[in-house]
Amino acid sequence: MKFKSIISASVLASMLLGVTSCKDDLAGINTDPSIINKAEIPYLFTTAQLDFEPADYLVWFYSGKYCAMFSQSFVPSSGYNSNFTEMTANGGIGTQYLDVLKIIREIDYTLSLMSVDEASNYKNIQMMLKPLVVLLGLHDTDMYGATPYTEACLGRYGGTLTPKFDSQEDLYNLWLDELKEAADVLASDLPNQIRLGNQDIVYNGNIARWAKFANSMRLKIAVRLLSQDKTRALQIAEEVANHPAGVMNGTTDNYVYNRGSNNFHFNDRVTMGAPNKNVVDFMLKNRDPRIRFFATKNSFNSEVIQAFFDAEALGQNCRIPQYILDNVDYTTNENGVKQFVGWKGLGEPWVRYYGIPTEPLANVNPEYNGGDNNYFSSVLWRVSLNENEKTYTPYSTFQEEMVRGQIDFTYPTKPGGAVLEDIEDVPWYGMAMSTAEVNLYLAELSLMGANLPQSAESYYNKAVELSPAEYDRLAGLNKIPYYDEDRVKDEHELPIKLMPGEIATMMDNDDYQLTGNKALDLEKVYLQQYIHFMMQPIDQFVQVRRSGVPVKGSSLIPWMEVVSNTDIPRRFDVGTPNPTDLMYNIYIKAYADQNFTHGTQPASVLNKERVWSDMGAPNFGEGPQL
Repeated sequence: MKFKSIISASVLASMLLGVTSCKDDLAGINTDPSIINKAEIPYLFTTAQLDFEPADYLVWFYSGKYCAMFSQSFVPSSGYNSNFTEMTANGGIGTQYLDVLKIIREIDYTLSLMSVDEASNYKNIQMMLKPLVVLLGLHDTDMYGATPYTEACLGRYGGTLTPKFDSQEDLYNLWLDELKEAADVLASDLPNQIRLGNQDIVYNGNIARWAKFANSMRLKIAVRLLSQDKTRALQIAEEVANHPAGVMNGTTDNYVYNRGSNNFHFNDRVTMGAPNKNVVDFMLKNRDPRIRFFATKNSFNSEVIQAFFDAEALGQNCRIPQYILDNVDYTTNENGVKQFVGWKGLGEPWVRYYGIPTEPLANVNPEYNGGDNNYFSSVLWRVSLNENEKTYTPYSTFQEEMVRGQIDFTYPTKPGGAVLEDIEDVPWYGMAMSTAEVNLYLAELSLMGANLPQSAESYYNKAVELSPAEYDRLAGLNKIPYYDEDRVKDEHELPIKLMPGEIATMMDNDDYQLTGNKALDLEKVYLQQYIHFMMQPIDQFVQVRRSGVPVKGSSLIPWMEVVSNTDIPRRFDVGTPNPTDLMYNIYIKAYADQNFTHGTQPASVLNKERVWSDMGAPNFGEGPQL
């Protein structure tokens, strides 16, 4: 429908110019469709941007959920059980890059039909697609290793229908070359280039920002090389930091995208469970505003707490968990009924964020199930008043409205209370890469020995200061519950949006400052990457896998040994190919080359059989290799 409306507008404009103009302009449109064979490259570019999808529904429902559990960032609402490392279906990654690569192939083919001079006018557009396909390709190889690339998507142009698998090492080399070429070209101010304007839905045709994006993407590969070729990783960092294109450097450089006023990302419900209690406690201790954008407030607002007080006075078997009650200021009247007065502890807007313990089998531990600090016995969270009954949730959950816009939210009220809803469908905004991420990589690589223009501390501070602002912007664009004054429904609540002075307060904490102790500073850099990637589970898992952070026994965010660290998958399983598949022998060879056992495998096998970039990396929870 959108394409048809564009054609209709051009027809109308031609008619207004007169009959002769109309005849000339419609000549191409009236051509026999069977002989139209020249694609519009700007249209193809926009199509590639619309098809660029690093985290679709299947990522959040399958792959991302596994990654979050294995990384201990989000915990199932029932707690960790003994088989949490077992995977059923996978989805969302493995072939993401093909959606953009097929557009690149079509553009390359279209340019091959032009004269050299005409084709040269599209050089910038060709280069602008490189960081998009590489970002998707990285996610695919992170979990599956080798994949077809150099021969992929070429069948319709005379290429093979059975493309070879390129090794992860070869792909890294190729992508680094392509990204460097893209940064070089885009920073060189080529003449006579076709300009996209608003056909570029992210940067509006700003070539300098595309150059920064391409150059910055090289760092995403460099940190993945540290376990295999540290010298080269540091060299890449030095080249990137000194490249004339520069790197992402502020909000306008971030790749934040929205596909249109009627795009809500996806419609089906997803949940990652509840955040890890250790993560929540660490962020609250350090007044980190990002917890308010990653997790929801729990259900226990002032009205709900009063409902519990009233129900308890009536003898009902309900109970406010002690960890919540510790933050409630209340009085008791002459009839023994408690009255909510206000919040203690950190107060609003912090006081309603709680995570779930990550200890093994916490759901059957009396300390957490049914006792004063109850996280799992939902019967104690059920309240009946005036013939109305509701069940409430005392802990926070994954903030779903940060990943999809077509979701209804019902604010917690007492049983029989007012029905307060947010039913507005909000066009979704996502962030694929940002200045904070780039500077965290630079801080890491500086601590690892790269000779960079600024100190590790300088890059680190910039990243940690920018990350909350970046997520605050996304939360505002996605209009998540409680974000601003219009989304606050309780007189004892404050909006969760970033407030003046909060970042400075966060940065004043010792846990958020580098000290010159290399091991501790590296742990802090990795923890900030961990936190920054709370809404990017594939990148977060890769960070945990390659760094060994969080660290077991740490005083910051400790790694919990739910199972042995050698019984957690480090890659996803690869299916057993069908012998009738044309690609059968190619699949078998690719798996053999990587020493992968195909078919469903136990977690211990998926831990031992690693992708190339993961070989030699520390085990989960062991900390970084200095």
